[in-house]
Amino acid sequence: GFTNFDTECFQKYGRIWGIYDGRQPVLCIMDKSMIKTILIKECYNIFTNRRNFRLNGELFDALSIAEDDTWRRIRSVLSPSFTSGRLKEMFGIMKQHSSTLLNGMKKQADKDQAIELKEFFGPYSMDVVTSTAFSVDIDSLNNPSDPFVSNVKKMLKFDLFNPLFLLVALFPFTGPIMEKMKFSFFPTA
Repeated sequence: GFTNFDTECFQKYGRIWGIYDGRQPVLCIMDKSMIKTILIKECYNIFTNRRNFRLNGELFDALSIAEDDTWRRIRSVLSPSFTSGRLKEMFGIMKQHSSTLLNGMKKQADKDQAIELKEFFGPYSMDVVTSTAFSVDIDSLNNPSDPFVSNVKKMLKFDLFNPLFLLVALFPFTGPIMEKMKFSFFPTA
């Protein structure tokens, strides 16, 4: 997978190398101090934008997709939610969900079955976010058929071989055209 590929490139080329993702050049970095500089120190001034395929539907202004001044505005609104005091308040909720996570992983390990981390940390993340941000406890780890969980999974399901994705990845100029025609990677209601 991606991890093996990154490890092989790191061993072959060192801490920094470049690849092409379709026609988009990508700089890959495995230097911790440089990653910290990019993601923390300079993220607000220089590295604000991420790759955007444009077909985001209703998520056109999501934090991970928004660009430039829109991203700065959203980030400045959200930042007060992540002060040290607020994070301390959230810690109890995170700790509670962590014990549910560990119990679920222990049950799986006791059966001598392989543990797929995504199956545990995805629901854990969803539980923490819904509990801390919306005060809703859905317990998605133990209740994967909950309608909220099912709809989030459906929305976030991604197919690398989706013809629409391939078209936009290989021919980026089609992105704005498809966007005007209301095509989206995400399902509508």
